[in-house]
Amino acid sequence: MIYLFCFLIGLIFGSFLNVVIYRIPKNQSIISPRSYCPKCKSKISFYNNIPLISFLIQNGKCKKCKKSISLVYPFTELITGFLFLIGFFYFEGIESFTFITVSSLLFAISIIDYRYFIIPLKLSLFLIILILPNLFFLTKPLFYIYGLLVGLGYLLFIYIITWIITKKEPLGLGDIQLICILGLWLGPIKVLITIFLSACIGIIYWLLLYFINGYEKNKKLPLGTFLSISSILVYLY
Repeated sequence: MIYLFCFLIGLIFGSFLNVVIYRIPKNQSIISPRSYCPKCKSKISFYNNIPLISFLIQNGKCKKCKKSISLVYPFTELITGFLFLIGFFYFEGIESFTFITVSSLLFAISIIDYRYFIIPLKLSLFLIILILPNLFFLTKPLFYIYGLLVGLGYLLFIYIITWIITKKEPLGLGDIQLICILGLWLGPIKVLITIFLSACIGIIYWLLLYFINGYEKNKKLPLGTFLSISSILVYLY
């Protein structure tokens, strides 16, 4: 019963993350106005905004305009529900809280970066706020500070090499911030594994795009998405 309750809380938090994902990139308040349909702009009543259930009852369509609701909404709620469940089941105390909040926020960042190719500074700062207190409960906090330095050092190396070869900036500021934050969360070893895994996911993603759409020289890749997903998987491993 406790696991079901935890999952339901995750669904509710996932519903809030949907607001974050939609509004933060547009510099809109996440507090007001209340939830509205992004297509017809009509306000959504609380009884039509029940996480996952409302989507199923309404057959994935807005109650007012009858237009389809993006699958991102129920998907985000489901994933967040499972992250809450995993965090409660596998971890204890402060680590449980940190994993649940950090992984949920990383998932939100992954969606935002995939859609808009940005990692909002507000979310990066909030990640730091969530991670820093956790260091005081660790037996070797310096180990995780080394993780930040290793992540930063690796980035500088890649940045310099890529700049020499291509004369182009290989990474955005948001990506650099995210890797440093992940180093602080994961430590030096796991952050390198995360970078490697995200590169592998990125290559697979690029190959899929190549075979589906053909080669696009200036095609952007959402590195923040790959890093966020990889970091959650590596942390659990």
